[in-house]
Amino acid sequence: MKYKPEIQVVLKRLKAFWKKDIYDRPPILIRFPIAGESPEIWTNACQKAETHFAYWDNIMQERSKLADDSIPSATLDLGPAFMPAVMGCPIHFGNGTSWSDHILKEWADLKDLQNWPLDDNNQWIYEMKKRIAYFTEQSKGKCAVGVAMLTGPGDIMTALRGPTEICTDFYLYPNEVKVLAEICTKAWITVNNIQLDLIPPLEGGYCDNYSYWTPGRTSYFADDISNLISPETYMEHLYRFDAVIAASNDNPWMHVHSGGARLVPEFRKISGLKGIQIVNDRPAGPKLKEILSYIKMVQENHCLILRKYPMEELLDILPELSPKGLYIDTFCGSLEEAQEILEDWNSRF
Repeated sequence: MKYKPEIQVVLKRLKAFWKKDIYDRPPILIRFPIAGESPEIWTNACQKAETHFAYWDNIMQERSKLADDSIPSATLDLGPAFMPAVMGCPIHFGNGTSWSDHILKEWADLKDLQNWPLDDNNQWIYEMKKRIAYFTEQSKGKCAVGVAMLTGPGDIMTALRGPTEICTDFYLYPNEVKVLAEICTKAWITVNNIQLDLIPPLEGGYCDNYSYWTPGRTSYFADDISNLISPETYMEHLYRFDAVIAASNDNPWMHVHSGGARLVPEFRKISGLKGIQIVNDRPAGPKLKEILSYIKMVQENHCLILRKYPMEELLDILPELSPKGLYIDTFCGSLEEAQEILEDWNSRF
């Protein structure tokens, strides 16, 4: 692979990680500033397949200067509003992300969602398939093609109804919420299968917008809504649907924010779940030490990914963690600093 000559070593680390084992050391991904990578540039680049691929191509060329464990991948990522757009929401791009309008104003409109097209008659599925074809051709010999971010049932529901509305709905309209969750779960699985059927796998696995690799037919799912709800609400209204999503993947893992780490005891009940990624929310969210008990709970039976935490904070709790089933996704201010972090990481194991 042009952008990762040592790909086989990296894959050995990742295969061991997903088995809660260790090859030579835990995998680490170190992000550093790259010219041409910015929220504003991404916002413009993602509008067309050609500029979207060129955006990733530039990043992968620069990232190839660092021998960390990222997988070079041109990802189909259009931000968290992609699945709401698939479901009919107007989509907006800006500041390096996407968001959507909340279109489900009346529960009577559920019937329209139940009959919503999830095939080539859907403009966003058609666009996704076109980009897969283009990215696949352009990536040959260079990199992998990464899957689109599909979020998760609860987050799609939130996008359709609005965060305040959906939190109220759990109490006032539980039956309608169940129907909506079923619709969103079916849509997630349908779109995921479409992309996994078309994207060429890498060593029997797939890459994602984080530049991770997961074995088997797998795309992670998100639970950002967990920041807003209680464990009881999650178990009553969302748990069963996350479980259905997990069962549709070979090696499922989930993305949550640090504010949602308090739901780890509930997430661990999802049958077949392989891992949990916890993303730093500071300054709004808790410090690593404040959620250390939940982090250690993840490692008891699942793989753990820690994202967007600085190395000094990570190293402070590293003695409390097992190197087996641990993946670090951190950041720094320059390529030179990234190389120093990698050298130190290599010397620790």
